[in-house]
Amino acid sequence: MIDIKTESQFPSITRDDWEALVENGLKSGKLRDLMRKTEDGIIRGPLSTLGDRPDNIAPCPRYGVPLLNGRPWHITAPVRGPDTAFANTQMLEDLKGGASAVRVETRTLPITARNLKRLFEGIYTDLIPICFDRFGPDVADDRSALISALLSIPPLQSAHMNLGLHPTMDIDILTPVIADLPKTWRAFTLNLGETSDVLELATLAAFTVEAMRKGGPEHVHNSLVIELYTNQDAHMGIAKIRAARRIYATIAKSFGLTDISVPIRALNSRRMMQRIDPWSNMLRVMSASFGAVVGGADYILSRPFTDAIGHATPFGHRVARNMQLLMMEESHLGHVSDPAYGSYFHERMTEDLGQAAWSKFQEIEAAGGVTHYQESGAYHADILAAQAAYDRQDAPIVGVTLHPAKTNRTAKVRGAF
Repeated sequence: MIDIKTESQFPSITRDDWEALVENGLKSGKLRDLMRKTEDGIIRGPLSTLGDRPDNIAPCPRYGVPLLNGRPWHITAPVRGPDTAFANTQMLEDLKGGASAVRVETRTLPITARNLKRLFEGIYTDLIPICFDRFGPDVADDRSALISALLSIPPLQSAHMNLGLHPTMDIDILTPVIADLPKTWRAFTLNLGETSDVLELATLAAFTVEAMRKGGPEHVHNSLVIELYTNQDAHMGIAKIRAARRIYATIAKSFGLTDISVPIRALNSRRMMQRIDPWSNMLRVMSASFGAVVGGADYILSRPFTDAIGHATPFGHRVARNMQLLMMEESHLGHVSDPAYGSYFHERMTEDLGQAAWSKFQEIEAAGGVTHYQESGAYHADILAAQAAYDRQDAPIVGVTLHPAKTNRTAKVRGAF
């Protein structure tokens, strides 16, 4: 008969015991040699225990986004290209190949009513969520033109649309036409660009609060989508998305809202993509997308692996969407809601990241709010400091500085940026 030990029969092992064993195994090294920090100074490990897990944790369920039809998240295809016909052809190919939502990159495509009709020709726009990427701060006329053009196209009246407007800068542009917008349209997108995780979450909180004060909490809440960037560090992607949900929920509650969830769209980081040996970008895209899935993003956009060197071929688009299909249909990653819930490491990282971002957000508020934070130059200074911290890490890059290929195989692209 096998003698199975119960919990009470196992020897009691303390953290000091573990550290002693580790240092013995390292021989001449020390435990601190294994300790890694993020660019924000948050300690990652090497060990997380029950004592590190915060109290009163709660699951982070996904938002109830439309048109999922049984899928756990939307596979989002990037709509871009040198001309409208090219973008339309690739969009049709992505949707036939498994994508269920699209994100139109307005910087590369014209936004007149005529061109938008051509862009969506042959697309069942009532069956897929459509979003437009965020506009820059100096293109107000283009934002107004986009709204007018979309309102002039009857098939889009029943579409689930996200206009990509900024919730504080574009309130005045939206006000004259807000009564005419279909109920299925969301006007605002918060995308703070790629910087450190703490700074991205802190400015997300600051802009959310500013927007709710300016436009009213219920209106902003019902019109908002959040975009976050995930990179090759899948674990940080998991923690960042979960922390964003908790930060937003805290703010929503403080404004008296009962619905405290918000749609989150995860985008693969652009700065992680490499020009040298672009084939290795497939590893980064998969890891970034995995972090977005497990973190609980509602929409996920995986980049074609050639994004750093030119316009992707159909093969680049196919690989990007098939990575998500593998996670969804073969690995069944969406079958568990918030799989990181209870994990010592992920709960600690979610808490540490969220607390650091909240502290920075409080600094921004105490100094006069996010508008003053930007206009004073403090925001730009913090971005530069975050970039310098990122550069100081000098992390190895697979295929570039770590295990570089002896012969560089050039990936095929369409044209160049």
